[in-house]
Amino acid sequence: MPVWLQRVFVVVYVLFCIELGLVLIVLPWTRFWFGDGWTSQWTGFQSLVQSGFVRGAVSGLGLLDIWLGVVEAVRYRDRV
Repeated sequence: MPVWLQRVFVVVYVLFCIELGLVLIVLPWTRFWFGDGWTSQWTGFQSLVQSGFVRGAVSGLGLLDIWLGVVEAVRYRDRV
């Protein structure tokens, strides 16, 4: 694989990880998470998703995703 293609892949991967991580960190604490939209049909599931443990776990996954993107950016080396 050419070096430029490796670099493009790493940049896209790092940006994707950081963006997804930020969404996962912020989303559980917004009004969208508590709205009557996507969980209103299942009351048991709605109460589970709105618990602090689940929101914290989703935010933790976001932090992990950002960490993976940063580690990939720091450890990147061209493969010749």
